[in-house]
Amino acid sequence: MKNTPLFLLVAASLVSAAVFASVFVYYPVSVAATPTAPPVIFAEGSNAGGKDLYGTNTIGVTVSQANTSLSITVHPTYQITYYKNITLIKNLDSNAYYIAFRVNTAATDTNLQSAQLIIKDSSDNIVTTINLMTTSTSSWIQIPANSQYTVDLNITYTAGASSTYSSAPGNGFTASLQLIYSPQNSESAP
Repeated sequence: MKNTPLFLLVAASLVSAAVFASVFVYYPVSVAATPTAPPVIFAEGSNAGGKDLYGTNTIGVTVSQANTSLSITVHPTYQITYYKNITLIKNLDSNAYYIAFRVNTAATDTNLQSAQLIIKDSSDNIVTTINLMTTSTSSWIQIPANSQYTVDLNITYTAGASSTYSSAPGNGFTASLQLIYSPQNSESAP
């Protein structure tokens, strides 16, 4: 009688194990990947490395060895500071692509009023403007085959109550974003 509860517990465990037994079937799947050169790349614009404001500052544009990542460093001041043709987005392919920009980390700083990337075509027409102060993904825009877009940067700082001519308008900011491209524009990028 003393072993009855133990027996019932073991029996219940065996029954529940049988009830929850699972069957797994594995089907083979093959995935092949053949890497290709990137059809859309970054390149330095005509003003990359040029003189910037104050002292020996320069318009810093660093393009990765594979031309697939980009870093921009500038030194704006009060009011509107406009940096023209600091980088390029090039389509090296004979096919058109669709590009979009996703701002992952928005620009924020004391007295910063606006920060925008301005994308222009070869005729200097604005194709799209990307607000660097808002996290979002832009709409798709087409970059034609064998063409390029120039990238300008427009930053506006206002003078605050304690601003003086001998002080910077803010502490600086870092915005992070991604260039996304696809051969189609029928669905959003994940």
